[in-house]
Amino acid sequence: MSPTFHLTADEIVARVFPEGSGPAAVPPHLAGCPECQERVARLREAWLLDRGAVAGVIDALPASFWSAQTERTMDEIRSAPVSSTAARAFRPRLLRHPFLAFGSLAAALLLVATVTVSHFSSRAPVTQTQVLDRPTPSPVDSSDEELLRAIDRVLDDSSLARLAAEDTL
Repeated sequence: MSPTFHLTADEIVARVFPEGSGPAAVPPHLAGCPECQERVARLREAWLLDRGAVAGVIDALPASFWSAQTERTMDEIRSAPVSSTAARAFRPRLLRHPFLAFGSLAAALLLVATVTVSHFSSRAPVTQTQVLDRPTPSPVDSSDEELLRAIDRVLDDSSLARLAAEDTL
């Protein structure tokens, strides 16, 4: 008995999807080999199922089918046992590492205390005598007063009244 060689994947694809305009010729081996016939049939069936899904067969399924599918999936999720690793995954990260959490808190508090102490210790305390010894600022400085008088003189000048006002748009 001579060894029989089955069709290769390329030969099966060429049988289901012929390159020419007509159907491909049946190889002699395919006519007598049920295993190769099964492989060709499975590829053809998969292609037809895919074409049906694209053509809208899935969209034509009733809403009751999708409701039952959703219920079945949710029942499986609810009945699945929760492992301890999954339960730990939802705990906050700081609760899993309390030493790290308290260490970070202590470092932050130490930093705030250091900055506060260094800020207050760098300034000299203000005494009551320093506050009283300062000269009180006058409400109007003398240079400001001179400037205001000069502006009043210019505005009172009669030569400005002779200037004609320009028409504006």
